[in-house]
Amino acid sequence: MANLLSKAWAQLVVLLAQSPAPASVQTFPVLRNFILDVMAEGRRKNLIHLMFEVELTPIRQYLADYARLQGEPLSMTAYLAKSLADAVHEHKHMHAYRQGKSQLIVFDEVDLAVMVEREVNGHLMPTNIIVRNAGRKSIQQVAREIRSAKTAVIGDAGPLPALDMLFFQMPRFLRRAVWWYLRRDPQAFKQIAGTVAVTSMGMHAQGAAVVIPVTPMTLTLSIGGSYRSVKMHNGDPVECEMLQMNFSADHDIIDGAPLMRFVEQYKQVLVQRAAE
Repeated sequence: MANLLSKAWAQLVVLLAQSPAPASVQTFPVLRNFILDVMAEGRRKNLIHLMFEVELTPIRQYLADYARLQGEPLSMTAYLAKSLADAVHEHKHMHAYRQGKSQLIVFDEVDLAVMVEREVNGHLMPTNIIVRNAGRKSIQQVAREIRSAKTAVIGDAGPLPALDMLFFQMPRFLRRAVWWYLRRDPQAFKQIAGTVAVTSMGMHAQGAAVVIPVTPMTLTLSIGGSYRSVKMHNGDPVECEMLQMNFSADHDIIDGAPLMRFVEQYKQVLVQRAAE
C-alpha cells in the first residue's frame, strides 16, 4: 500500500507541475442564460419522445409552386410550423398546461414558439420568436413573421426583446424566482414562452438526423435531417426523400396513445396542405 501511495503521489506532482495547455480565454455569453434556464425547466418535465418521418417530395413541390405563384419564398420550417399550429388548433388538449394539482388550462389560441439562430454580441445562439394565434393566421403571415425574425433588430419587438435581454442578465436566484412563478401560472407562461415549440436545428445536418430536446413546453416539434430512401409505389420501388422529426411531450398531460394519434393527424395536415 505504501508503495502504491508513493507512486500515486509522484504522478499527482507531475500532473500538477504541467504547463497549461495552449488555449484562448473567451467571455461566456451572458445571454446563454436563456439556454441554461430552458434546460433547467425542461428537466422538470416527464418527457416522452416519438420519432417519425414524412415524405418530402409533395412538400417540396408545394414550396416550389408557392414561390412561383406568390413571388416570395416559403421555408420548410414555416410550412411544418404552420401545419403544427393547425393540427394543435383542432386538438387543443395537445397544448394544455397544469395549474396547481387539480386543473388543466387548455388554451384556445396556439402561440407558436419558433427557434431562430441569430448572432448576438458576436456569438451565434438560438433565439425565440413567438407567432401569436398561429392557428388562425395564414401560412403567408406565419412565414413572414418567422422570416422577419431572422433580420429584426435584437432588443426590439422580435427575437430577444429588451425585456428578455434584461431578464437573462439578472442573477440566477432572481431568474429562478421568476421561473417558479411562471411554472405555476400557465397564462403568464403563455405570454412569455408561447404554448407549442418548434426547433429546426436538425435541418442543418446532412443526411438522417433527429433531435431529442430538453424542453419546458407541453409539446415540441423537432425537425431533423432528410435522407434518400426507397419505398414501394404500385408494386414498384421508387426513390424518395424522407424527413425525420420528433415530438416531445409532457407525459404528465399527454399519454403515448394520444401522441401516436396526433402524429397521424399532423401527417394528414401536411398531406392536405401539399395537395392544395
